[in-house]
Amino acid sequence: MKIKPSEGNKTFCMAPFSHTYLSPQSERRMCCASREKATWATQYIDAQKSEDDSTYRPTTLEEYWNSPYMMDIRKRIMAGEEIPQCTVCNDKILNIHTYRDYFNKSLFPHKIDEAFDKTNDDGYTELKPISYDYRVNNLCNFKCRMCGDQLSSSWEAENRIMGHYDGGSEPWASKEFKPVIEKFQKEVAEKELWDAVYENRIEEIYWVGGEPLMWDIHWDIMKYLVDSGLSKNVVIRYNTNLSNIRYKDHYLYDYLPHFKNVNICASIDGTGKVVEYVRHGIKWDRWLENFKEGLFLNKIYNRFGIAFDLTVTLPGLFSIKDLIDLSLELDVETFIKTTFAFDSTIVMSPLFAPREILEPILDDIITYAEEKSKINDKAKKYVECFTEIRSKKTFQEEYENWEIGQIKGKSRIMKIDIYRNNIGKIEEIFSNYPPLLEWWSKIPVNHNI
Repeated sequence: MKIKPSEGNKTFCMAPFSHTYLSPQSERRMCCASREKATWATQYIDAQKSEDDSTYRPTTLEEYWNSPYMMDIRKRIMAGEEIPQCTVCNDKILNIHTYRDYFNKSLFPHKIDEAFDKTNDDGYTELKPISYDYRVNNLCNFKCRMCGDQLSSSWEAENRIMGHYDGGSEPWASKEFKPVIEKFQKEVAEKELWDAVYENRIEEIYWVGGEPLMWDIHWDIMKYLVDSGLSKNVVIRYNTNLSNIRYKDHYLYDYLPHFKNVNICASIDGTGKVVEYVRHGIKWDRWLENFKEGLFLNKIYNRFGIAFDLTVTLPGLFSIKDLIDLSLELDVETFIKTTFAFDSTIVMSPLFAPREILEPILDDIITYAEEKSKINDKAKKYVECFTEIRSKKTFQEEYENWEIGQIKGKSRIMKIDIYRNNIGKIEEIFSNYPPLLEWWSKIPVNHNI
């Protein structure tokens, strides 16, 4: 059975017909938000371990694209079936604005009929990928507290020093597999991306890492697309920490006006000292200067050329009002998502705090955003998203082991803060709301974790 979105199919997504994703550990998925059982390495969006962590079996795009697995996914979503891989969009776990809507309504609405016409009843498709999210390594100069080693080489280096890879807990980081992964990414993944460029097949590239502005392949492909004139047909999207917009003899903002459409999601989680704690490595003044240099893109690309990409964290809550003011001052859009959590140990999630403490903080932000929205509609996004966060279960309400999780989470943060010479920084931030600081201070610390 094939049911088009126009006929009532609410689970159909263009991603499996147009998009291809590869993690820094060379794991393939439908997209960065899909929750799929890891075939080898656990991903940041997936809590499940693979059945066999002892063997590394990367697959090429050709092997993957019309594999039985992908054919089955296409068959099921064309029939309107709700599949578990798409829980993030189905349940709006990260954001009230879903990735499915981006593919269906913003990027490829004109290709939906073609997807149905050129895909067999068994899910085999004649279409080839035209949208690429290839994270060819985890190279990154930041250690953001809601991130981790799989997406940041700086996190990975710190974890090695702290002995976190003892016992083979992360097989992808082992001496046995790490060089093999790097070889695959260089010889297979990068070639697949270049092949799509040379074939003039790419319609969208999502540059995200790691930190893509540190990659040679990013700059080489961008230059090639501009010099060849192909850029006029390509949509470019970034998720970047925007710490460096100049690389060797390249300047980011020289290339971008040549593309069909551009959207820079500049990662930010607050302002000033708060964001410098959360996004370890950022220099706030430098970041703001880099961002302001790109504001001209909003005149070219209908206000979405460059935007704030906000990840809501517990300490970050105390600079959200400043960020709202800055977004309105600069007249920029904000994309908002919440720190994702698999369990009750994730201190950076705002839901780590108990409801009686969290709600007054959120209500203050919502009230502030509502007042600002009377002046500028862009503040309505904050009202919507923080109201959505308020409606979610806190860890105390969701997890039976929340007390153990609090101890583990705080102990882990304290260990990292000692290593990073950040002792007392989170307490300083939490002192903005004394009930939060008092609650936090009562959580015991296990120094053996």
